[in-house]
Amino acid sequence: MTRNKWSDLRVRTASAVVLLIVFLVALSAGRIGILFFGFVVIVAMQWELAQIFGLSGRRLFAVTAVAVLGWLPIVIQPLVLNAGLMLPTVAGYLPILIGAALVRSQRGIYACYGAFLTFGIVSFWYIALNFGSFGISVLAVLVVLSDISGYLAGRMIGGPKFWPSISPKKTWSGTIAGWIFTGVFGAVLVYYSGMIWMIPVAIFVAFGSQVGDISESWIKRRMGVKDSSNLIPGHGGFLDRFDGFIGGAGVLGITSAIFFT
Repeated sequence: MTRNKWSDLRVRTASAVVLLIVFLVALSAGRIGILFFGFVVIVAMQWELAQIFGLSGRRLFAVTAVAVLGWLPIVIQPLVLNAGLMLPTVAGYLPILIGAALVRSQRGIYACYGAFLTFGIVSFWYIALNFGSFGISVLAVLVVLSDISGYLAGRMIGGPKFWPSISPKKTWSGTIAGWIFTGVFGAVLVYYSGMIWMIPVAIFVAFGSQVGDISESWIKRRMGVKDSSNLIPGHGGFLDRFDGFIGGAGVLGITSAIFFT
């Protein structure tokens, strides 16, 4: 039984290490590296989302091509972001609108979840533009800390399931562990910054990450798929790996705009 619980840990860890290295390289490259990282992630996510909803062949290619063309100018001409985030928001909705027109069913769900992804990645870029690598690093630590603590607590402690019909592996013990450990990290940020609100913000980011994770699980359940793709061994696809990151970015983007503007 124990072996089954931890059977995927080695592959998950290896993939996580590779992703961490790529992420650190992107951070070291500054704003352009962060923008390009976000570009790869959102295009892959929108490709996977279209696949989940049954698009293939020319229809899938059309959605992916529009996603690439819509987001690419933001990477090759990042200065356009200095004027605000209207352009990336509009660009992000184009493939979603086209995809919603092409899918044969569940168009409203496709459009709503696609809007959620767009909001998350725009928030990610907002954090990058206003707080640089430090802001993105804080986001990454909070999301990863919530994910890892939830994964370990869920397998070591177990207990009642959080939402068994949607995500049968997630437990209340893992969910609460994510809040606790991110709250502790928030306390560390308070110690160095003196901003007491960093504790609730950290916990809310963890909650946003968990909402992103649950939302993607619900989408997959509804569409009858196990993983969004097989692009990341041990994790499934980019949606499976970065769904929480997108949710956390949305929360941190909103709270940052409230407290710093």
